[in-house]
Amino acid sequence: SLCAAVNAYYLACSCCNFNCSYVLFSNKIVFLVDVLLHQLTLYVPDEDKSIFGRSVNKQVFEGFTTGLLQTIATVLKSLYLCVVQSGQCENFWISSSDAKVKSSAAESYSTRAQDLISYVVNMGLIDKLYGCFLSVQSPIDEHPKMSAFLQQASSLLHRMCELCIAITGRVPNIFDNKRQDPTGLTALLQSTDLVGVVHTLYCILLHSFLPESSQAQEPYGPGVIQVAIHGIRFLNSFAILDLSAFQSVLGAEGLSLAFRHIGSSLLWYCTQHSSEELLHEVIICVGYFTVNHPDNQVIVQSGRQPSVLQKLCQLPFQYFSHPHLIRVLFPTLISACYNNSHNKVILQQEMSCMLLATFIQDCAANEKDSDSKINKNASRCFLDYCLLSYRFPRDQWDSALQFFLKKQEE
Repeated sequence: SLCAAVNAYYLACSCCNFNCSYVLFSNKIVFLVDVLLHQLTLYVPDEDKSIFGRSVNKQVFEGFTTGLLQTIATVLKSLYLCVVQSGQCENFWISSSDAKVKSSAAESYSTRAQDLISYVVNMGLIDKLYGCFLSVQSPIDEHPKMSAFLQQASSLLHRMCELCIAITGRVPNIFDNKRQDPTGLTALLQSTDLVGVVHTLYCILLHSFLPESSQAQEPYGPGVIQVAIHGIRFLNSFAILDLSAFQSVLGAEGLSLAFRHIGSSLLWYCTQHSSEELLHEVIICVGYFTVNHPDNQVIVQSGRQPSVLQKLCQLPFQYFSHPHLIRVLFPTLISACYNNSHNKVILQQEMSCMLLATFIQDCAANEKDSDSKINKNASRCFLDYCLLSYRFPRDQWDSALQFFLKKQEE
């Protein structure tokens, strides 16, 4: 009965911004969050950090908890759309042609979003999700309910990061670290090693998987792929929220090795089995991991060959010829190799640096048109991963151009 009720709740909110606004402004969203925390508290005991996650009751992965995660994430997505559109959505909670009313509506949405995230952060819900992610120690191929739970939990974390990005105005200047996160979400995600999502991805992807092996490998099940997509998407949204924290957490000893294995395995999988959505999320994630971070640049070129960097350079031909796919891949290659002569040598073994230099020149030539489009929108515009300025700092384009034009010294 509870599963049916929460599913009806989700369907009522899905693709209906007015209903989502009602749930938010009537404070019914708080009831959903409280019920979710109650469910997690029943099955995820408070433990010493050294054994955290080991005694999680597997009943937490049943449908009701998953339904609550999905419903709350849906409402947060709608709220994000309202915040980034700065109250210009006339079909939402407040409908008016008055500019002042619209401005007030946008401010109201932003305030509600900040309060809601702060509430979730301080009530301990994310700590409980951390225990759930850490409890995953084995494959989930035969556990569709666990797979669904992990997908929706990752989606909820992703939506919370999106909201924080909108509140703090990170877009379009995502490399500006002066903006503070008033909700406390950034600090909590950092202290929990990204809520254990990397741990879970490592366990479900590499339990018996050797991407370098010449033997034929069984493809991952659809549930595993969906968990990977949602998990990497969450990592990317956290990178935009706080790039230095993202690089610090994933670059730490232990996690950096796990991340390299995850990236290598997923890149191998995506070249053997068509999964463009997952491949693009992984490419973008590697870019944020390495941009202006020499230590992390070393991580993507080390380990068993072919390395993560080599696999990026060996992607299908269309990623070096099709304009849209070029805009996905090339910013990551620039981030992984800029100011790193060793990585540049590896890159040149597979492709010409002139391709990256030409790409930077083309982006600079089209910059004015891109800027005008950004300025026509509010400062809180949607993030477009195809814009180089959202993947590599604009003030370094000229020096990067010179770096890739310069011939390697003997």
